[in-house]
Amino acid sequence: MDAANSAAKRDAGVLMDTLLRSLLDDFDHWFQRGEQLLETCPLSVMGASEQAELMARLREGRKAVAATRALTAASSQPVAVSMEAMTPWHGLVTEVWGLASKVGRQPS
Repeated sequence: MDAANSAAKRDAGVLMDTLLRSLLDDFDHWFQRGEQLLETCPLSVMGASEQAELMARLREGRKAVAATRALTAASSQPVAVSMEAMTPWHGLVTEVWGLASKVGRQPS
């Protein structure tokens, strides 16, 4: 019974690590995409001060994701990230989607 329990815990840990890695990859992707959009974003879509503020939040988000990666890599046990910690990241991704939509509607 101990071996089965140990194997189940190990499998759960691998699954949790895989899911977390995938989620962090998604956050990285969307934060980078937001930065790319801001580099070419017309002022008619978002003013300069708004762009600078969003860029700063995206860079902070990327730093937070990198720190989370470092902490999980340093742990010998599976690590979870609280929803409280990820909620602002989800909000940033939603903002990037909104920005992408607005930029995409601009005439060429």
